Amino acid sequence: MAPELYELELEYDLLKQLQDATAPIGASTLVHTLGKKYGLSQATIGRRLMEMDVEGYTALEGRKGRILTEAGSERLKLIERELQQKNANSRLMQTLNHSGEKALLDILVARKALEREIASLAAEHATKEYIHLLEQSIQEQHRKLEQNIIPYEEDREFHRLLAFAAQNQFLRHAVELVWDTSRDFLETAYIRRTVGSELVVDHRQILDAIISRSPEDAEAAMVNHINQMIEDVKRYFAIKNQMLNIEEAR
Repeated sequence: MAPELYELELEYDLLKQLQDATAPIGASTLVHTLGKKYGLSQATIGRRLMEMDVEGYTALEGRKGRILTEAGSERLKLIERELQQKNANSRLMQTLNHSGEKALLDILVARKALEREIASLAAEHATKEYIHLLEQSIQEQHRKLEQNIIPYEEDREFHRLLAFAAQNQFLRHAVELVWDTSRDFLETAYIRRTVGSELVVDHRQILDAIISRSPEDAEAAMVNHINQMIEDVKRYFAIKNQMLNIEEAR
């Protein structure tokens, strides 16, 4: 386990034990539940608890032990989100290792053929209600990014709303079939974040074109969006293959 992940999981487990306890608990209790898992002595756990006291995450209750503070509860929620994100990223890495570059590129090419027309139609037919929902989707994407969470589901929701806004059920069913037979929303969002691309800028450009009621601009913005994803996928795998070659050469 990486040192950073080890420290994060240890902090999470210490805070979680305090949260779940029905009474104040001390290092002597925690060493029985966590000492073996992390290879820590009672003295080491005691020092970690004192550090948490300084941070304001825990508080002493006389000689009874420690309790979790309100700040500690917030810290626990933050760590939980970070661990969920790290676990999701780990699963994605495993998926990417199996799916490969060609499969992702084939999916994106299929999406481009379908979604360029969807964007164009959405510029013609999107109602005020759908435009409002698309605005909300972008706001939610920004909110997740500010929390250092990759907005996988929000990304898919934006494209799903566009498909409904286009008001062509055959195109919608066709693109949904492509989405449902792949994990590219998860994979490409992770890849784009990894190579440093802005995840929401393209969506903003698409929506601006729809608000302007310009089918040509909306189609161009969608093509640009998916072309950028294609380039990011190629770049990601080029970097990955280069690193593998370096490792093999050692």
